[in-house]
Amino acid sequence: MSITTNTGANTAAAGSTALPAQNRGRSAAALAAEARVATLLDAGAILPAGTTDRDDADTLTARTYTHTALGDRPVVRLVPGTLGEAEDLALEFLGLARTEDAPVVGQVRRETLGFPAWALVNDPANGHHALALVKDIERLGRQAKTRAGAAKEGFDELGTRLGRAVPHFLPTYYEQVARLFLQAENATYAASFFGKAREAERVHGLVVDEDRQRAVFLEFALAGALTVKALRQYVRDLVARLAPADAWAQFRRLLVERCAAGMPPYAALPQDVRTLVKAAGLDRESAERELMADLIGSPGVVRAPASFWSTYGSALVALARADASVRARLLGFFPETFSENGRDTDGESGWLALLAESGAEELLTALPAADQASSDTAGPLDTAVSPADWLARWEAYRRRNRAISGRSPRTLDLAARMTDRLRADGRSVELFQGRWQRTADLDLLDLCLATGVPVAEPDDEATGRGHRRSHGFSPDQWLADDAPGRRDLTAVAGHPDFRDLLRRNIGGLGDGRGQRLSDAGMAKLAAHPVLSVLLREWLTGCAQEYTAARGLPGLRIALNKLSPFRAVVADVAPEAARLLEHHDVVPLLAATLRTGVFDELGWSALDETYAELAAEAAAVSRGRNNRSQNVGVTGAWPALILSTPERAVVVGPEGVLLRHTLRLPPTTDQWRTTAFRFVDGELLVIWWEDGKQRAYWSHRPAEVFTLGGEQVPRWGRAGLSDVVCVPLPGGGRATGGKALHAGDTTLPPQRAVLSDGTGHWREGHQGTRTVWLEYDPAGGTHGRASLPAFLRSGVQDGTRLLAEHCQVLPLQPGLETTPFGTDGTVLGRWVRRTATEAGTAAPAGGGRTVAGTPDGHTVALPHPLPDGATVVPLGALTLPGGSRPVAVLRHRSVEAHPADTDGTGGLWSVGTDSSGGNDAAGTPYVPPVAYWHALRPRDEQGSATLRKLTDARAEELFDEVAAAVVRHLNAFRAVEEYTGPSSWEMSEEAVARVLPEVSDARLLAGVTALVRKAVDGAVAVARYLEPPVPAQPVTPRDTARTQGMFFDHEPEHGDDTTLRNATAWGSEQLRGSWYGGGSRWTAIRQILAVNHVLGGQPAFGPPTPSKVPFTPVDGWQRDEYTVPGESLTWTSLLDKLPELAYRAASEATAPEHRAGLLVLLEALAAGPLADPAGTVRRMELVEPFDPATVGRTGRPEAVHRLGQVLRKGSRTVVVLARNGRNYRDDAARWLALDHDPTGAFGPVPGFTLDREHVYRQGIARDVLTRLTALVREKGPAPWRPEAAEAFHTATGIGPLQATALLAASVEEPGADALTLLGTKTRAFEAAQGRLGALPHDDRHAVLRALLPPDPAELWSTGPDVRAAAEVWRERLGSLVRVPEELDLDLTGATAASVDLILNADSRSWLTHGTPVPDGSARPALHRVSGRGAVSNALTALRTLAYTLPHGHPLRAHLPVGLEALRTRLADPGLVLDLGLDWTESGHSLAPAIRSAYGLPESGGAEADGLVRAGSALLLAPGHGDSQKLLIRPAGLDGPDDPAFGLVEGTVGPQRTGDLLALRALLGQETDALAASGAPDGSTHHPAQDPTRTVPDLVADAADALALSTDATALYLMLLALPDPTDRNCARWTEWKPARIKKARAELAATDLVVEAKRSRAGRTLFLPCGWLERGAPGLPLETWKEDLYPVTGSARTLPHLSVPALYAAAWARVRGGDAPAFEELDTRATRKGRRR
Repeated sequence: MSITTNTGANTAAAGSTALPAQNRGRSAAALAAEARVATLLDAGAILPAGTTDRDDADTLTARTYTHTALGDRPVVRLVPGTLGEAEDLALEFLGLARTEDAPVVGQVRRETLGFPAWALVNDPANGHHALALVKDIERLGRQAKTRAGAAKEGFDELGTRLGRAVPHFLPTYYEQVARLFLQAENATYAASFFGKAREAERVHGLVVDEDRQRAVFLEFALAGALTVKALRQYVRDLVARLAPADAWAQFRRLLVERCAAGMPPYAALPQDVRTLVKAAGLDRESAERELMADLIGSPGVVRAPASFWSTYGSALVALARADASVRARLLGFFPETFSENGRDTDGESGWLALLAESGAEELLTALPAADQASSDTAGPLDTAVSPADWLARWEAYRRRNRAISGRSPRTLDLAARMTDRLRADGRSVELFQGRWQRTADLDLLDLCLATGVPVAEPDDEATGRGHRRSHGFSPDQWLADDAPGRRDLTAVAGHPDFRDLLRRNIGGLGDGRGQRLSDAGMAKLAAHPVLSVLLREWLTGCAQEYTAARGLPGLRIALNKLSPFRAVVADVAPEAARLLEHHDVVPLLAATLRTGVFDELGWSALDETYAELAAEAAAVSRGRNNRSQNVGVTGAWPALILSTPERAVVVGPEGVLLRHTLRLPPTTDQWRTTAFRFVDGELLVIWWEDGKQRAYWSHRPAEVFTLGGEQVPRWGRAGLSDVVCVPLPGGGRATGGKALHAGDTTLPPQRAVLSDGTGHWREGHQGTRTVWLEYDPAGGTHGRASLPAFLRSGVQDGTRLLAEHCQVLPLQPGLETTPFGTDGTVLGRWVRRTATEAGTAAPAGGGRTVAGTPDGHTVALPHPLPDGATVVPLGALTLPGGSRPVAVLRHRSVEAHPADTDGTGGLWSVGTDSSGGNDAAGTPYVPPVAYWHALRPRDEQGSATLRKLTDARAEELFDEVAAAVVRHLNAFRAVEEYTGPSSWEMSEEAVARVLPEVSDARLLAGVTALVRKAVDGAVAVARYLEPPVPAQPVTPRDTARTQGMFFDHEPEHGDDTTLRNATAWGSEQLRGSWYGGGSRWTAIRQILAVNHVLGGQPAFGPPTPSKVPFTPVDGWQRDEYTVPGESLTWTSLLDKLPELAYRAASEATAPEHRAGLLVLLEALAAGPLADPAGTVRRMELVEPFDPATVGRTGRPEAVHRLGQVLRKGSRTVVVLARNGRNYRDDAARWLALDHDPTGAFGPVPGFTLDREHVYRQGIARDVLTRLTALVREKGPAPWRPEAAEAFHTATGIGPLQATALLAASVEEPGADALTLLGTKTRAFEAAQGRLGALPHDDRHAVLRALLPPDPAELWSTGPDVRAAAEVWRERLGSLVRVPEELDLDLTGATAASVDLILNADSRSWLTHGTPVPDGSARPALHRVSGRGAVSNALTALRTLAYTLPHGHPLRAHLPVGLEALRTRLADPGLVLDLGLDWTESGHSLAPAIRSAYGLPESGGAEADGLVRAGSALLLAPGHGDSQKLLIRPAGLDGPDDPAFGLVEGTVGPQRTGDLLALRALLGQETDALAASGAPDGSTHHPAQDPTRTVPDLVADAADALALSTDATALYLMLLALPDPTDRNCARWTEWKPARIKKARAELAATDLVVEAKRSRAGRTLFLPCGWLERGAPGLPLETWKEDLYPVTGSARTLPHLSVPALYAAAWARVRGGDAPAFEELDTRATRKGRRR
């Protein structure tokens, strides 16, 4: 019944590890015995009593229980002694009673009390609640394995319930939850809940059992669920709870056990260790050496962070010098991270240095005899170190994160010192290492070979997936590595095996799998005395492969190998160049044509139908926005089903079997593939619709049904392969499952099937082997594994039948003349391969793969092929004229080899289930091989001609095609626009002239493609042998004509990101794409270009596209070239140039922002943009679409206007950006600037002006130029604190706001700026927020006034404070604002909303909207978006009411502000859109409203388009067919109007914020809240001080609680207020520290509060009840307070009552018996049968 956990394995781990500090002085026998005991305990063994006295061992007791229902039959349970009492209580809950005797019968691993055992032992009164939760815990534990998130939520909910009722259960509960997540292999959630357990101890001030807590820490450390955060908190808790020496001992033990379990030391370990060691008064160096002695043997130390090694390196060196076992341990591992900078090379060098300094290196370099004699401490560990093994592991370590380790001078030096020892040991060194590719360090290999060190020769190894992994080098990296230590590689080249391997790797530099050598690298390779010789050998070998090729593909492969070395082949390997130059490809072409080409065979019905449907699909694609529409192909052997989105055609061997026009509903999922099956002359059409598989049969298309059984692929189509289903003689089709018949509504599964006409087999597996199982299509059942007679004929001793490649199919009509041959009954092949027993040598002649066909013909290939590939022979392919090349399957392609092939090269290769490519140019679609039985000769005469083709005629053919290619090229180059025949057409004509006997067009195309391949190959060789053209100087391609005006202008700090940040004023910032902003200069380039053209100069960017129409009208002309058309939208800056100039000169501006601003201002000063003065306007132009211009989306699109420059006289219009489409989607919107020196402006032909803004604020260009020059010359103007003080004195704005205003800083100034200004981050941000609430125009007017007429005055006298103060008084002097000196916490309330409440008479609210006309003369309704506005207004009112001191003059504005809000809400024309569109379940809200008010389900709209539901609710058209709810506040009958309840109960709670705020604004409680604390002439004071706000209540409470007045006041603040932090209480009461400390001590001594540490609480005293954690900005608080005021989400909690009323309500609850207390835990079981 009890749930416990094993936590002792940590101790066992430590005990069994022979660490120097722990085991010093103990015998080997004792250590071995203890290790054996630890192993047995870990395995769960029961040891005899008294076996060990280990701390982690416990007694095992036999406890006897009786029950009345069992009579005299006892229940005996074996229970560890520690858990005995918990077990007794758990069984007592079930009615069992324990007898007195509980004998000890053995020893087991110690287990700590878990949940619910701990609860049963420590709180028996509530133990039944813990037991009642067990089923819920077990249920959620099962859920944790599959739905971890849902389980976590359930566990959190249970934890919340426990925290409200029995918080002392939480630590063991959360630990148990963590164990359940560990069982589900979710260490992240386990660590989270373990942290919650520790947090619960702190939050609720629980007493900690040190032994138990250490045990669970060890448990979770072993499980990998102990986070660094938890460890560091554990250190702090230990320091607070224990004596320093005990704290250090506890932590050290935990740390050692954690590392022994494989967990690495954490990065902050040195700081924590030094803290504890210093507190314990220990010698730091000695303590660190002892700690290192404990840790160095642990597996976790391998993953220690770099800080661990840098801190404890000296201690480790000292320890290793004194202890040989430590030196040996240092050679047994390599740290994952050693260098602080994270570079592997630095870390490796540092580790080798540590080995040398510690003496560990001597174990690698000293000869065994000398080593034993030289050290008194030498022991058996010394001789156990193998230098060869260490060096191999070191090389593997160097490649752990990269394929190539690079040259390591330290490694080479160490290896040189190790050579004597390595030779003496005689063990071969494994230098080829690597995770993905095994490579060796060339320099290290050369060193070892040169000094006689034995090196293991590389051996290719299997990867486990049928491939071989080869070893190699990286000569390209070796050549590029400039580190010292490069060797000449003479020794490597002198070793035959390594020479061959290096030669192959040099050749592989051009294979495309790696980075090809640069020109410099190629030159180094050619100049190297050793590598150049190997390159010559490899190039010559490739040239010999070229001349020995038996087919054109072999020529291409050989030339591709040679091509990367074109620049050096003539110098390095002249013999290779000679072989290429003198080799004639014509004989090879002739031999290939004589053997035959694929296009000699064809399936006429398939070719014609596929071409027909492909043309249809192409036409559909052009009409559907170029979305690709391919011809689908589905197998129905021996037929094929071809399909397009409109129709399907079934093609059989002898012609078309069925044509069917598809009848798919419009709701068909167009993104999912239509599938087909063909049975007994009927087509089954399958599609996806509404997530279901639907289908019909072609003979009954109206009968649509949901198709059961197998599901067809939803996305794309399955690749067509040789896996076929076969028709049954009596009807139906054998699919591998139950036979499919016409009319079936269930789709059987589809597997590969064999059939010889009488029996059937389907594919199966026995282990990893593919077998064929006897199969009954009628029932879909299968039997034993066997083979058809034809396959059995292929079985032979010493070979293995490749069942997965074998095929047997019954002969069908039309397949009698199959090109693979038949015996008149079956088709197919058997394939077998030479098999050797494990451990035996391969046959002398090598392995063979043999294929046989039913006609008795066999073909054979070597296995593997000479190129290492594994292929499958398919049989001899019979071509017209008697040729029978060998067909070979390589992946999804079929190659043709000569009949006498040795596997060295194919003649041609075609891909299956696709177009055949150049080797099947005349075949539109090449089916899988199983369908090749339907192929027939296309042109018997043409094939006969090819069989007799002579070399001379082949040469004529080659020459004619080559001449045709040259003629086409010359003709193409001779004219600007070529319209003659294509190169292919001319080549085809040439072939037809030479071979007139070839009459079939498709065969002619196939022959032409083959000849063209030969010609192209010959041309490629000729070009390869041409001397390389000397490198020409690189000419800049990025010109203004292609890249845009000022494309190369990239000033430092002038990029888009810097300008966006430097010019931002709060939320006012440049708009545009953020992508790549740090490496783009679009804004500054466009500004320079615009200034250039507005100044009268022509644009010089890319030319205007010729297809963009323009008609000169009324004197308008268009520049031939354009300005940059993509940029940040910077035009808003033209209204803020004086402010930006002032910011650029401010010392508070960051240097990078200042540099960016100077670049910007200088660019603006280059033209008329600096001082628009009414001559520049921003326009939004509308241009109708041309219906004839249809884009890819199928809709009309705008012509390309970006960057165009239009002129008329001195007037210039520049199109800067596209602003999208208009709402009717029939016109484009363009952003443009219009410069007219006269300021008259006017229309722009071809466009309609939608909106405009004339720029009138600027700065004279000479003044701007002077200012930027001064900043560059003198630096920023010095910050003058006195100027800010003077501005504050003149305006009363407040010191912080005056500082923020005069600093003109960005929203988030840096630390240097804050230090300069003498302020803190949060205070400065608050000041900026309050400035941001000022009217936009007024704020910028003040900023403009700060810039004096002469910029030089900024450096002499400072900003023009007098002018700015005058502007402030004129524009903002009457503004009511919260004084800074009040230091109010206005968190959660927007500055604009606070400004609204205090200045209600001069501020507008809910006025920005649109009228809703109804065509009548009556006033139209005014629709306003109130989302956020209503709730913000209420939040500001409540914030001011709660924070303003009682009696302060500002409180007089609160009732006025509330009345102004209500007046606006009472406007009968006001209609609010509060975002009330959807119900909580996600459906439209309109049906619920219509039902409640008895409206019809649809319709009912009046002339204004609105449906009225009562006097307050209206329905307006929403998204699609839905409707949204609008509210007319004037129609509401106060806060109790039923409409509130209706909407609140229907809409989700996350959408009702504004609705509830509206209700509160109409309520009487808000009247009382606004009126409370009104100024009455008395001194104002904080409302939260109960001694001044409610003194009578304080006196009453003091008498009732028997506390002093101060303690009572403190208790009432804790009781009633949402934010009684220690700081707030001191600020409210204005008590001295000693007084408040005394009051806290008095209160803490009572049971009215508990003392604890809680995150973000800001206090240490809490009410004794549940605790509600909340996110910022809301403060966490006691759950008892949730009934006092609304607590929502993470928002700041603001009382809806006045503070005096709040105190009265809280105290009334206490006097009424509802004092704070933990809740009664409800663990009642649910009703039987109800799902939980």
